[in-house]
Amino acid sequence: MNQSETQSASHQQARRLFISGTDTDVGKTFVGCLLAEHFRYSGKQVGVYKPVASDCRTEGDEIIAEDAQSLWIAAGKPRTLKEVCPQKFFAPVAPPQAARAENKTVDQTQLVRGIDCWNDQSDVLIVEGAGGLFSPLADGFLNADLVKQLGPIDVLIIAANRLGTIHQTLATCIAAKSIGITPIGIVLSDVTKSLDQSTEENESEIAKYSDVPVLGRVGYDETHDQVAEWASRLL
Repeated sequence: MNQSETQSASHQQARRLFISGTDTDVGKTFVGCLLAEHFRYSGKQVGVYKPVASDCRTEGDEIIAEDAQSLWIAAGKPRTLKEVCPQKFFAPVAPPQAARAENKTVDQTQLVRGIDCWNDQSDVLIVEGAGGLFSPLADGFLNADLVKQLGPIDVLIIAANRLGTIHQTLATCIAAKSIGITPIGIVLSDVTKSLDQSTEENESEIAKYSDVPVLGRVGYDETHDQVAEWASRLL
C-alpha cells in the first residue's frame, strides 16, 4: 500500500463528530470536552478541531480561544493548539463580523482544509462549530455548509435544557433535514444549576415530535464517566 492509500485508509477509519447547537451558549464545548475525555480514557486517539473562534484573548504573544483550549486539554493535548483552531478573532460576535472588526476575513478554504492534519492521527475526530448549525462561519458560509464539505461526518445537536428548548431543538432538526443533514442525536445540557419546571420533561416532549433521538442529558457538574452510557453509542 502506497502513502496515499495508507492516508486514505486512516481517513476512513476515523469517526468524525460535528458538535453543533440550537444556539450559542448551550453547552457545546462542555459536551465536546466530556466526549473527548471519555474517548481518550477509553483508549482512543482523539483529535479536536475548532475551525474558527471569536471572543478570543491574548496571553503573552499568543491568541487564546478558550473553547479550543478546553477541547485540546480534554483530548490530551494532541498536536498543537494552533492546529486545533487556526483562525482566531477578538470581538465577541460571529466570526465574519469579528474578522471585519480587524479588517480581515475568515478564510473559507482554511475552514475546510484545516482538518486535514488530523485525518491520519485520530480514531475519533471531534469538530466543534461556532454558534448554531445555521450560524455563519465566514461570509456566505454557515456551519451547515461546513458540515456538508467535511462529510462523511455525524452531527450531534446540543440543546440547553431549559424552557424554550423544545421549539429550538425541533426547528434545528427540521431545518437540518431540509438541506440533507440528519443529526445522529440530541444531547440536552443543563447549562445552569438553577433548573426550571421544563427540564424533567423536555426529553420526552421532544421525542413526541422528532425521530432524532435524545441520546442523553448532561448535568451541570457532569464528568466523563457519567456520559459513558450514551457516548459509547456514538462509535
